[in-house]
Amino acid sequence: MRTLLQRRLIGQTAPRQLQALLAAHLPVLEQPTSAARWRRRAERVRQQMLTLFFRGHADGLLDEAPRVEWTDTIETGAGYRIRKLRYEGYPGMWIPALLYEPTGLRGRIPAVLNPNGHHMGGKAMDYKQARCINLAKRGMLALNSEFIGMGELRADLDHNRIGALDLCGTAGIGVFYLVMKRALDVLLAHPHADGERVAMTGLSGGGWQTAILSALDERVRVIVPVAGYSALWQRRTCMEDVGDLEQCPSDMAAIADYDVLTGLYAPRPALLIYNRHDDCCFQTRRARTSVFKPGRSVYSTLGAGDALALYDNVTPGTHNYDADNRRQLYAFLNQHFQLDGPEDDLPWSDEIRSESELNVGLPSDNATLYTLAQDALSKVQTARKKRRSPAAARRRLSTLISVANWKDLRADTVGARKMRKAYSAQHYALHLDDQWTLPVVEIEPPNPQGADLIIADGGRSSCQTAVDSALSAGRRALVADIFGTGEMGVRWQHQMLVAATGLRPLGLQVGHLIALGEWAGKRHGIPRIVAHGRTVSATALIACALRPHLAAGLQTHDLLDSLARLIQWPAPYSATPGLFCFGLLAEFDIEDFIALSTPMPITDANGGRGPLRIAG
Repeated sequence: MRTLLQRRLIGQTAPRQLQALLAAHLPVLEQPTSAARWRRRAERVRQQMLTLFFRGHADGLLDEAPRVEWTDTIETGAGYRIRKLRYEGYPGMWIPALLYEPTGLRGRIPAVLNPNGHHMGGKAMDYKQARCINLAKRGMLALNSEFIGMGELRADLDHNRIGALDLCGTAGIGVFYLVMKRALDVLLAHPHADGERVAMTGLSGGGWQTAILSALDERVRVIVPVAGYSALWQRRTCMEDVGDLEQCPSDMAAIADYDVLTGLYAPRPALLIYNRHDDCCFQTRRARTSVFKPGRSVYSTLGAGDALALYDNVTPGTHNYDADNRRQLYAFLNQHFQLDGPEDDLPWSDEIRSESELNVGLPSDNATLYTLAQDALSKVQTARKKRRSPAAARRRLSTLISVANWKDLRADTVGARKMRKAYSAQHYALHLDDQWTLPVVEIEPPNPQGADLIIADGGRSSCQTAVDSALSAGRRALVADIFGTGEMGVRWQHQMLVAATGLRPLGLQVGHLIALGEWAGKRHGIPRIVAHGRTVSATALIACALRPHLAAGLQTHDLLDSLARLIQWPAPYSATPGLFCFGLLAEFDIEDFIALSTPMPITDANGGRGPLRIAG
C-alpha cells in the first residue's frame, strides 16, 4: 500500500506548469512606444499602486503629517551631531531614527534618507553609521531610519506576519510604505533641507524601500538602491531573490512589476548598485537583465539614457554596502548635487557608537505587526457582514479567492492495474485543460460501494490510514494531490508569487478539488470527500460551499473553527500561505462556508466536535 501511494506519477510536470502559469502573469516590460504614453502610464501606475497599498486602511492616512518626538542629542565634536527622534510611522507604531546633522548649518543643504535592511543591528550597523557620518561630514542631512523587525523594532522580526493583515482585508504593505514615506516627511520638514536635492539609499531591505518609495514618490530626486530588488518575473526561478511578503504583496504584479517601477524613476538620476557574488540575493547578472535593461529602455525613451547607471561591485562582491559601494554613492551625489567632496570615506571608524548608545526608546505599548493584525481582526469581527443570498455569496466567494475553472478533464492511466488479494489499484494523471496535471491513485476493494476522494496536506503518501478506513468500509479510495500538496507541492514563496500576480493559491487548490470531484462523480457517482490537514480541510469546505452537490459528505481533520485562529495563535504564513487569502476573513469565515454547503453533512474527526451540521 505504501508503495502505491508514494509512487511518483507526474515527475517534474507540476513545477513546469507552475512556471508556465507565473510566466503568463509576470510579463517583461516592453520598450515604451513614446515618452507621452509612458508618462501617462507612470501616473496611472503610481495612483493604482498607492490605492492597492492602502486597501482597508483609514481614508486620508497617506496625507497625514507624522507626529515627531525629538529626544537626546549626541554632540560628536567631529563636525556633526546625532539627534535622536521617533516618529509615528503608522498609527500607534513609533519608529526610532537618528538624524546626522552638520554643525554650523546655513541655508539649504542636501538631504539623504537612509533606510535599514535586514540586519539585526538596525540603525547601529557599522556600515550604516559610516555612511551617515560621511554624509554629514560632507555637509548633508542624513536620516537613519529603523526598519521594521530590526534594531529597536525586533519584536516584528517576522515580516510575513502582514499576511494576517491581508487576511482581514487591510493591505500589510501599506504599513511598510507609510513608515518609509513618513521618514521622508520628517527629513524634508527640516528647515535646512533642500527639497531639490533629496536622495535615498539603502542596502538589501533598505534597497527595496529605496526602490518602492522612489518609484512612487517623486520628492526623491536621486535614487541609489543597493542589492535591494529584481523583477518578480526573474524571481520565479530563483528562490533566494523572492524575499518576504512585503516585497511580493498580493496583486502588485497585476499593476506593475519591479522593472516597471525602475522605469518610474525616469528621468531622475538613479544608480543601481549590485554585488557580483552576492551571498544573499540579487546578484548583478540577474538584476542587470531584470531591472536595469528594462529601466534603461524607459530612460532612453524619455531622452535620459545616461541618468540610469548600474555598478557591479566585486570588492568584496558579497552582500555589502562597504567602502567601494559607498565610494560610488559619494561620487554620484557629488555629480548630481554639485558637490566637490572626496569620493573615498572620510575618517569614521573611531566614531562608531554602540547600539545602546544609539537607542532612542519606544513607548511600552508600541504597536507591532501582530497588534495591528489583532486590531484589524477586532474590526472585522465587530463589523456587520453583508447579507447575501447563497447564490450571491458563492459568486462573491469565487471572485474573492479567484477560483480556477477548467473545461476539459482528461485522465490517462499510468502503468498497469495492480492486483492484490484485498484490493486492486490503478494510477492516473488527470489533465485540466493541459494547464495542470493531477496525480491520482484509485484503490478498490471487491464490489465497492461508494467512493472516498482523499486529499491531505502531506500528500498521497500520508493517506494510508484514510485509505485503510475506506477499504474496511467497502468503499473505493481515490487519493489525489492538489496544488501545494504531495507531487503538486511548491514552496511557500511560489504561492506568494501566485498571489502577487492577482491569482490566489487557495483558488487553485479549490479549483483542483472541484475538478477532481467532478471527475470522480462521473466515474463512480458522487464521492465523499475526506481531507486531512488544516489547509486542505478548509480548501475542501470552501469547495463544498461553492458546489454543495460536489460531494455526498465531507469529513475534515484539523479544520479550523475560525480563520481568526491564524491571527490569534498566531500561525506562520509559510505553513499555510493559501489560507492567508487577501480579504477572505473580512467577508467569510468557517461558519459561512458550512452554511453555504447545505445540505451536505460535514464532520471534523480530529476536532472532536462531531457533526458540524447534519443534513435535513
